[in-house]
Amino acid sequence: MFNYCQLEEHFVTDKQICYVVLVSIMLNACATTPVPTDSALNVPQARVINKSFLEIKDGYGQVIVKRDAGLSASACNTRIFANASPVAEIAPGEKVVFYLPEGEQIVGAIAIGICIGGLTEVRTIVSKSHPVVFRISYGSSGEFSIQPTAF
Repeated sequence: MFNYCQLEEHFVTDKQICYVVLVSIMLNACATTPVPTDSALNVPQARVINKSFLEIKDGYGQVIVKRDAGLSASACNTRIFANASPVAEIAPGEKVVFYLPEGEQIVGAIAIGICIGGLTEVRTIVSKSHPVVFRISYGSSGEFSIQPTAF
């Protein structure tokens, strides 16, 4: 026997309420949420693969890659690449700040582990005078991407 409450002229069972709540949670958990750059945690040094990218050098500009927060693919890290060289592995809500020569560069990302997300890359122009910022995200359909961001 179900417990129920009467809403106008319809009866709603506890099971139906639980189903609606569960579906709402699942739909909201599919997409990730942008993290402001100043709120993103720095990647731990143990997950920096090539520390030479962290060195500030003359003629180099700052690149920031951060990963959205959210449950989607939260069990996996994302490996960040600069011109096909691995830089670091970041988890949800983290960022890596590194430096590349000024000019045209390629920044990439790939999901590590059991999570979906093949290699995705973006071309950028690095400038000493203006940092470039990218976010790694999963969309509501599970698509994995890296894109420039203003967040």
